[in-house]
Amino acid sequence: MDEIFIISNDRFHENKKNFFNSNKNTFTIISCFKKLQKIYLIARTSRQREKFRNKISNLKLVSISQIYRLREKIKEKKTLMISLTPYNFLVACIFIFMGVKKSNLFLFLRSDGYKEYSIKYGKLGGFFYYVMLSFVKKRFNIFTCSASIKGVANSRIIYPSEITKRWLINRKKKIKKINSKNPIKLLYLGRLRKEKGFIDLIKIFNNLKINCNLTIVGNDFEFLKKKNYPKNSNIKIFGQVSSEKKLIKFYDNSDIFILPSYTEAYPQVILESLARLKPVIIFEEISFLKSKFRHGLFCCYRNHLSLEKTIKKIIDNYEEIQISIYENKLYLLKDFQIQMNDILNKKFDDISKT
Repeated sequence: MDEIFIISNDRFHENKKNFFNSNKNTFTIISCFKKLQKIYLIARTSRQREKFRNKISNLKLVSISQIYRLREKIKEKKTLMISLTPYNFLVACIFIFMGVKKSNLFLFLRSDGYKEYSIKYGKLGGFFYYVMLSFVKKRFNIFTCSASIKGVANSRIIYPSEITKRWLINRKKKIKKINSKNPIKLLYLGRLRKEKGFIDLIKIFNNLKINCNLTIVGNDFEFLKKKNYPKNSNIKIFGQVSSEKKLIKFYDNSDIFILPSYTEAYPQVILESLARLKPVIIFEEISFLKSKFRHGLFCCYRNHLSLEKTIKKIIDNYEEIQISIYENKLYLLKDFQIQMNDILNKKFDDISKT
């Protein structure tokens, strides 16, 4: 494989071979193929420089209007579609109608789109996603990051990771006991969207009776403009962070990470938290993740009493929990890059199905 086509729903800004977008994970996937001669990226463009920047010399942006001119090359080369969205579905239909064979078409599902669309748009949204997936899964080779994703039973499993060796430096020094007299430092880092449950998290936090503060780091929080910021002075909100060094600092300055999402597949923030030996609290809707991460993951109900009880349990046993987290097997970025290339080169025997 010397060239590849990648279909992405993200918007990209290009400036002298520097590419900008708002989703670091997409750059991570694209970079898996940086050793190829050419990467053709079919995506929308943006006039704005987004937070994340990557210089990829072999990357070429392709618009929908340019697809027909590249039809012969498209038929010959492998195509990777990242997630299933209306834009990606449109491009997929064009490829299918041009006669691209299934053997060259791959779809990587990073999350459970059915759940996301149902949460955002109700039953109609879920049905719309079901129609898209039903059409595409007969014509694409599908692989995912979780066996829990609906509608793609028995698909190949891959383990995304953005963890580099930097995340594993000086970890043992982070093992400590928590002084119960000090405020407990809670952290949420990620997209601030409805399906991520961050609004619920703020409401629950406001009812906690224990001494704690909450740091929220992310983007897409239009409703959280200055005038609409939470009134609780113990809640601090920061914009999106692109620096790996600063990101690690946010984790290191926290005691517990809280992931309030209603739907997840294989969250990168859990990997990052565990890499820095930070316990993670999730809610019952994504309790299946406990089977993926042996140590350091705690599940509670979506109310302040259950959350408060879980926080106290973690703080009372903090040092022991951190020691157990240290035993977790964490997939690194280099492992993900190998898996991704194996998938597209059909070395399926090396990829777990569970």
